[in-house]
Amino acid sequence: MPLNIRMKDCADLTSTDLAEIARLQVTLEQAEFGGSFADSLSQFHAGIGRNARCFAFFCDSDPIGIVILKVPPAAPDWVGLNAISLHGFKIAKPWQGKGLGKRCFGLCVDRIRSEWPDVERLQLAVDAENVTALSVYRSYGMTDSGPVFDGRLGKEHRLELPLYRGTLRRPP
Repeated sequence: MPLNIRMKDCADLTSTDLAEIARLQVTLEQAEFGGSFADSLSQFHAGIGRNARCFAFFCDSDPIGIVILKVPPAAPDWVGLNAISLHGFKIAKPWQGKGLGKRCFGLCVDRIRSEWPDVERLQLAVDAENVTALSVYRSYGMTDSGPVFDGRLGKEHRLELPLYRGTLRRPP
């Protein structure tokens, strides 16, 4: 039976939901590169607003993941004016390896298209050694927007995906 996965705006969640999300864990290596769930929620509580929003992923009533989406001026300086950037995308350890990263990423793209219809592309930076994430992003048609660069903790790719209608390639 397929899992019921939903994406909810963290601004609409209860304090109990947010506390459950803060307790979720990723591996130490994943936390080093993308921060912990608590780190993502700290950004949310620090004033994410019109130019940046935090979303959580749920499987039925269980929180399983989180992501932050930013548009300029909240986005990093390498993000274009008509682009949105994805940050801190993570799935909790017990839920990893089940294909949920792909499903949740697809929900992100769908949400971007519905809530930011003028945004022309999705951009992100990902650790060059993060084979799993690169596989997910590339399966949706994301491509390198330039050469691999020296990031905060090593080599990183900057990937982008055009968001015009009909450009999202769903993986098999």
